[in-house]
Amino acid sequence: MSKSHGMGLIPTLREGIHTAIDSLFANKVRSGLTILGVAIGVVVVMVMAAVVEGVNSSFKDIIAAAGPNTFYVMHAPMDAQIGDDSDEEESAFMTNEPLNPRWAEDLERLPEVEYAAAMADLSGNGNSAFSDGESVRISLIAVTARYLDMSGGTIIDGRYFSEVEDARRSPVAVIDASVAEDLWHGQDPLLRAVKLGHPNGRKAVFRTIGIYEAPDNLFSGLASHYVLIPFSAADKYLPFWERLVSFTIVPAAGVTLDEALDAVQGRMRQIRGLSPGEADDFGLITQDQVLDFWDRLTGVLFAVMIALSGVGLMVGGVGVIGIMMISVTERTREIGIRKALGARRRDLLLQFLVEASTLTAVGGGIGLLFGGGIAWVIQKVTIVPASVPLWAVMVALLASVLTGVGFGLYPAARGAAMDPVDALRYE
Repeated sequence: MSKSHGMGLIPTLREGIHTAIDSLFANKVRSGLTILGVAIGVVVVMVMAAVVEGVNSSFKDIIAAAGPNTFYVMHAPMDAQIGDDSDEEESAFMTNEPLNPRWAEDLERLPEVEYAAAMADLSGNGNSAFSDGESVRISLIAVTARYLDMSGGTIIDGRYFSEVEDARRSPVAVIDASVAEDLWHGQDPLLRAVKLGHPNGRKAVFRTIGIYEAPDNLFSGLASHYVLIPFSAADKYLPFWERLVSFTIVPAAGVTLDEALDAVQGRMRQIRGLSPGEADDFGLITQDQVLDFWDRLTGVLFAVMIALSGVGLMVGGVGVIGIMMISVTERTREIGIRKALGARRRDLLLQFLVEASTLTAVGGGIGLLFGGGIAWVIQKVTIVPASVPLWAVMVALLASVLTGVGFGLYPAARGAAMDPVDALRYE
């Protein structure tokens, strides 16, 4: 510590940083643990923020690609679908009548509707595809003939199934290129027989008529190995849980979202046979509702991020207290000399706080490097579009500095408040 008693802000900062570096090398183990704790907290912030931000951006791109006016019909309200509300709404998921895929055709005849497509994701049933002694786990989806008009996917070879094939319950399948490669290893996959179903359960033979490429986004990557089959064929050959059925609705040109919602709601009430005054026994889910649910989910993830990073910063903070208490004790006599020469209490307090925050800032800097590196690796070797947002960098740096200030305040205040006479007597 400098022997001069009166210092301006810049000299005080310089002296505090210099002393912090000296303390770091003088107390290697304790300093290392402090830096490690802060670095871990910062790494958690960086990596989780990068992943959540990347996934969030990808999800919102999917919503935007679907169109802001696209909405969905479910057999129960959204809160019942996710089990996020009252017991009454949760029971609606089990008690409400499932949707009939043919109702989508009825809805599509409304003048306010351009497209209405039914689908049911059967992936949760553990289905696989089998052919020529090979097998592969698949994302099996039952859809109507209009599904491709709204999904954003493309047929890269062969064709999609027709409305006639759907009506006839034809056992045809449109498969992902990865499924074709895993089953037939580069051979022509078209018009081949493939068994679809659970490995230990019922299976049915379908004929491949096309190769499908899903829209390029995070979630299509997570759920690769798509196989699309007609709803009618799924119902005939591979019975599934009817409560998985949903409709995707695209309003007609010039029709507002509210107009389309009103029209679909009215027709669904007629189909369901509801009397005036009876509550809807189905759900209409808009993109805004989906985004609201997603924001709530990411909010929980951010809360977890704060909790995990807080543990690391707490460990670092405890280390700061220990190091600063040692520093104050070792320099008690020096503090007395400076105060006798006229050093102000705030000068000493500031210098000790700069020393403490410098120590945690070193941990923050190391955490930034490792956190950014981990996020870069995640982006390169996985399908997660992890990218560190600027706000995460700022929050991580600020948190590391504030950890030093907050936990260094007590030992700094104790050192600055020493009586100069008692300090000079200290041996």
